[in-house]
Amino acid sequence: MAIAQSRPAVADQADPVNYGNDKLITKRQLSEICRISLAAFLLGACATSVQVDGSFPKPLMQPYPLAVGVRYPDSLVNFSHTEKAEREPEVAINLGAANVRMFDALFAGMFTEVVRLDADQARPAAANADLIIEPTLVELEIASPNKSGTDQYTVWLNYNLRLYRPDQTLLGDWKITGYGQHDGGSMGMGTEDAVNGAAMLAMRDVAAAIATRFSEAPGIGALLLPQAADPQPGSNNDIDSGNTENAAQTDE
Repeated sequence: MAIAQSRPAVADQADPVNYGNDKLITKRQLSEICRISLAAFLLGACATSVQVDGSFPKPLMQPYPLAVGVRYPDSLVNFSHTEKAEREPEVAINLGAANVRMFDALFAGMFTEVVRLDADQARPAAANADLIIEPTLVELEIASPNKSGTDQYTVWLNYNLRLYRPDQTLLGDWKITGYGQHDGGSMGMGTEDAVNGAAMLAMRDVAAAIATRFSEAPGIGALLLPQAADPQPGSNNDIDSGNTENAAQTDE
């Protein structure tokens, strides 16, 4: 007669497992924890860090006959942002150095004289300065292809230019937004280049808007009244705030 061999009972998925310290966990829960941990590890391993890099030529325009003091706060010089979205890799973007390059080139082309101020310097060194500008980057948003439903990475930038008289009287805050898109392909492939390209286009969009609409900024119209003429930026073919690729022109 064959003797039936007994097999050890297989624990049900709901059977608790003791991992010490009197903490019980079911096999189903353990499996879920492992799945989540693996997903988090993979997303973390795919995290992208972007140091925005690119050139910003001076705008082709007749400079405004103004001596301007420019003050860059630490928040602008050291600006960084991390975009986190569910089930997508993190994207960390640093715009600090790019911010300074953009405004240095922009203001050098817009005004006849530009004086760089320290972040905590209240008054410009030049006694005949007409205006102080303090730009800040208020908000940055990134949309991945998964989020936007396209094959594009999109970057939105929201800057604020705080305008002062040399005696620190506030003329007003001037908000400028910029927008840029760049082909990103599949998630995780070419992300760094795509985000950098979209950010550069958005910054050039901002620069074009500032150059073409400066006379609309708070208090600037009255400031320009004593001038013999109100110089206008180049024609729409030179600077077009709606076309980022034509936004900045080089001096030959």
